[in-house]
Amino acid sequence: MAESGQRDLAKETLLYALAMVVSGLVQFAFLPFMSTFLSPEQVGELGVVRIISEIIAGIVVLGLPAAIIRAWHNTDAHRAVLLRSILLPLIPLAVAAILIITLGGKISTLLHVTNPTLLLHALALGGSVALLQVALSMPRAQGMAGTYFAIQFARGVLSLILLFVLLKSVDTSGAIQVFLEARWMPTIFVVVVSFFIIWKITRGSSSIPAPERLTGSMMAFSLPLVPATLALLILSSADMFMLRTISTDMAQSGWYEWAGRAVLILTPLTLGFGMAWQRYIFRKKKEGGRMDELGRTGLLFMVTVNWAAMVLALLSNEIVSVFGGAAWLPAAKVLPWIAGSAAMYALFTISQTAPLLTGQTKYIGWMTAFGAVINIGFNLRLIPIAGAVGAAFATLATNMFMALSLFWIGRKVFPVSFFAVVVMVIIPVFSGPLSGLGPGSRMITILAGTAVTVLIIQVLRSLGTGDDLKTTAGGGDDS
Repeated sequence: MAESGQRDLAKETLLYALAMVVSGLVQFAFLPFMSTFLSPEQVGELGVVRIISEIIAGIVVLGLPAAIIRAWHNTDAHRAVLLRSILLPLIPLAVAAILIITLGGKISTLLHVTNPTLLLHALALGGSVALLQVALSMPRAQGMAGTYFAIQFARGVLSLILLFVLLKSVDTSGAIQVFLEARWMPTIFVVVVSFFIIWKITRGSSSIPAPERLTGSMMAFSLPLVPATLALLILSSADMFMLRTISTDMAQSGWYEWAGRAVLILTPLTLGFGMAWQRYIFRKKKEGGRMDELGRTGLLFMVTVNWAAMVLALLSNEIVSVFGGAAWLPAAKVLPWIAGSAAMYALFTISQTAPLLTGQTKYIGWMTAFGAVINIGFNLRLIPIAGAVGAAFATLATNMFMALSLFWIGRKVFPVSFFAVVVMVIIPVFSGPLSGLGPGSRMITILAGTAVTVLIIQVLRSLGTGDDLKTTAGGGDDS
C-alpha cells in the first residue's frame, strides 16, 4: 500500500509538474513581449496590478482547496461538496467587487497606477483564478492529475494565442490591459469547463445526503488558512507595494517584477509537488503512514528545488540577456535572491506537514501573519538602501524564518534532521553572492552542485524505511 501511494505521488507530481511547466513556459514566453512592449516603469505597474489580483484571489478562495480535498476523502457526498465549492466563493467575490469599485481611485493613486480601470481587470483575474483553484481541487482530490494537466495546458496555450492577437491591435498605451486580458479571459473559460466536468463526475453521488455540519466542517478547516494565504500574499506583495511607495525610482519595481516572472520557471517543482503533497499526506494519515517516508520524500523534493534555484541564480546574467536584452540587465542582480526565496518557500511547503496532518492550521496562519510583519520591517530597512535587491533579500529571509519556525513547532509530529534543514537553508542563501563570480567559476559551481545533488538523491533513494523514525500521523484535531 505504501509503495502504491508513493507511485501515485510520483505520477501526480509529474502531471502537476507538467501542468506547471506549461504555466512556467507561458510566463517565460511573456518576458520577451514585456521587454518589447513595456518600459520598466510599465512592467512595475503591471506587477502591482497583478499582485492586487492575487490578493483578491486569496480572499475569494477562502482557503477551500485543502478543505475540499479533505472533505472529498471524508465523505462520499461529492455532489454536496461540489455545490458548496461553487457557492461559498461567490460571497467574498461580491465583497471584493464592492471594495474595488468604491476604493479603486484611492488605491490607484497610492500605488502609482495610471489607469484606475486596470483594477477591474485585477478583479476579473483574481476572481477567475480563485474559482479555478477551487474547481481544480476536486480533480486533485479524485487523483485526476491528467484532467488537471489538460485544463491548465489549454489555459496556457489560449493565453499565449490571445496575447499575440491582442498585442497586434493596440499601441503601447493599452499594452498593460492586454497582458491582463490575455490571462483572465482564458481562465474564466476553463473555470466553466472544470465545473462542468466535476458536475458530470459527481452525478452518481447526487442522491447521497450531505453529512451534518459539512459546510461548518469545511469552513472550520479552511478559514484559518485564509490569514495564512493573505499573509503569504503580503509577503509576496509587500516588496512591490513598498517599492512603488518608498523608492523614488519606479524602474526598481520593473526590475523586481521581471525577475519574479523569470523565477516562475521553478513553478513546476514548487507548486506541482505542493499540490500532490497534500493528497499524499492525507492518504498516509488515513492508511497509517510513516513519518520517515514523508521526511525522505520531502528531502528529495528540497534537494531538487535547491539545485534548480542555484542554477537559475548562477545563470541570471545569461537569462536576462537572452530574454530581456541589455536594457534589462539590472534585473540580473535581483533574480538570484528571488530564486533563493522561491527555494525557501518550497521548504515552507514541507514545514506545513505537521499542522496539516493534525488539523491545527491555525499555526500556519499565525506563523505566516508574523512573517508578514517581519517582511514589512525588512523592506522598510532594506529598500531605501538596496532597492529591488533589498526587497528580494527581505522575502528570502522571511521565508527562511517561517519554514524553520514551523519545522520546530511540528517536530513532535513530523521529526526532521536539524542538520538537513540547515543545509537546505544555506544553499539558496549562498547562491546570491556566488552569482557575482565570473562565467568560468559559475559554471564550475553549477557542475559541482549538480554532482553533489545527484549523489544525495542516489543516497536518499537507496535508504530503506527504518523503524527508528516510525511515528503515527495523529495528534489533536482542532478543526
